[in-house]
Amino acid sequence: MRHVPALLLAATLTGCLHHHVRPHVGLSALTASPHTLDSLWTSGMNLYTRHKWEDAANAFDRLELELPPGDSRALQARLYLGEIYVKTGSNLQAVREYRRLVDEFPTDSLAPEALLRAGNAYFALWRGPDLDPTYGYTAQSVYTEVLTRYPNTPAAKQATIKLKELDDRFALKDYRAARFYLKLHAYESAAIGYRQLLVDHGSATIAPQALSDLIGAYRKLGYADDLREMCDRMQKNWKDTPEARKTDCTTPVPAPVQPAPRPGTEKLTGH
Repeated sequence: MRHVPALLLAATLTGCLHHHVRPHVGLSALTASPHTLDSLWTSGMNLYTRHKWEDAANAFDRLELELPPGDSRALQARLYLGEIYVKTGSNLQAVREYRRLVDEFPTDSLAPEALLRAGNAYFALWRGPDLDPTYGYTAQSVYTEVLTRYPNTPAAKQATIKLKELDDRFALKDYRAARFYLKLHAYESAAIGYRQLLVDHGSATIAPQALSDLIGAYRKLGYADDLREMCDRMQKNWKDTPEARKTDCTTPVPAPVQPAPRPGTEKLTGH
C-alpha cells in the first residue's frame, strides 16, 4: 500500500502530460505574438515578391510552425512553398506540399487550386513529346482528379485546358512516330500509327495533318476503299482546314505497285 500514493502521483502526472502536451505547431504558436506572426507573414511575402526563394521558404516554413490552428495563412504559406519549389526546380517537392494541403484539408477553398498546381508541376516535368511521357500521364491523372473532386470550380476549368494541352502533346508524340515510318516508305506501319492517333486523339490539333498523311499513305498503298473513307472523314470534320485543301481526294487511286521479283525466282514457262 506504500506504493499507492506514488502510483496515484504517476497517474496524475501522466494525465497532466496528456492534457497539456500539444503538437509542435501549438507549442510554437504559444511563443509567437500576433504582431510577430503578422511581421513574419509580411516578411515572407516581401521575400517571395523579390524572388528571394530560399529566405522566403524559410519564412513560410516557420509560419507553418508558428501559426495557430485555423489561421488561413498556414495553408496559403503551403501554397507559396509549393510555388517556390517549382521555381527552383524541385517539382516533386512542390507536389508533396500541394498534396499535403489537399489530403489534410480537402474541403478548404484552396484545395482545388493546390491539386491543379500539383498537376502543373508534373506537366512541367515532361519536357517534350519525344521524351518519356510518364510525368505527362501522371499530370493527366491529377487533372482528371481535379474535374472529379472539384467540378464547377475555376481550377476545374483550368484543368480542362491543361488536359487539352496534354492531349495535343500525346498526339504530337504519336504523329512523329508515324511520320518516321512514312519517311522510310513503310506505308503500312505509318498508316497503322496514324489511324491509332485518330482513335486516341481525334480532337487534337495535329489530327487533320495526321489524317492528310494517312490519306497519302493509303494512296501509296493503293487502298482505294480506305482512302475514300478517310476523305469522307476529312470533308465531314475538317473540310475548311488547310490540310483538307491540300489533300488529294479526287485523283483515282492507282493500283498498288508490285515489287519486281528477285532474280532467280521467276516462274519458268514454255516447257
